[in-house]
Amino acid sequence: MAKRKIVAEHCIVRNGNLFCTHCGGDQEIQYPLNPIMFIAISEAFREIHEHCEKTWKQPIVDQSLTEYQKANWWLLHGERGVSSETIFQKIDGRIILKHEGCHPLDPDDFRRCYLLLETIPEWKTKLHLMKKVSPVWEKLVDNWDKLTEMLEEQLATGKANGMYQTMKSLGA
Repeated sequence: MAKRKIVAEHCIVRNGNLFCTHCGGDQEIQYPLNPIMFIAISEAFREIHEHCEKTWKQPIVDQSLTEYQKANWWLLHGERGVSSETIFQKIDGRIILKHEGCHPLDPDDFRRCYLLLETIPEWKTKLHLMKKVSPVWEKLVDNWDKLTEMLEEQLATGKANGMYQTMKSLGA
C-alpha cells in the first residue's frame, strides 16, 4: 500500500466539525461515523481546501456584551474541548457535556481553557469553583497563573518550554 502525502495541514477537526483555518470553511460531521467514512469525508474536505488562501481570522468577542451574551458567543464561535466545556458547565451551569470533570491534559487543552477565559474574563474570578471538580483541577487552578505565563511564552516563541511536563507534575 502506497503511503499518502498529507497536505493541507490547515484542515483540522474543530468543535467536532471539519474546519479550514485558511478560509474558515467547515463541514458538519454526523456521528456516529465509521473510520473509513471519516477518512473519505476528511480527504474530500482536504482536497477542496488544499489551496485556500489565508483569509480567515479567529473572531473576537465584543467585550461590551454581557457575560451571558459572551457565553453564548463562545458556544457558537469559541474553540472548544472537553476541559474548556467542563469550565463552561461548572461556571455557567448549562449542561453541555455528557461527562464531567475533564481537565486539560496538555498545553493545547489548556489553551482552549485560556481562550474561554479571554472570551469571558469575568470568569477568571470564578475559576476557584473548578477546585471542587477534582484534585487535579485543584492543582491546576492553584497554578493557573504560572501555566498561563508558560502558555503565553510558548505561543509567542512557538517553542516548547516545559509546560507539558509541569502539567503532568500536577497530575494532568
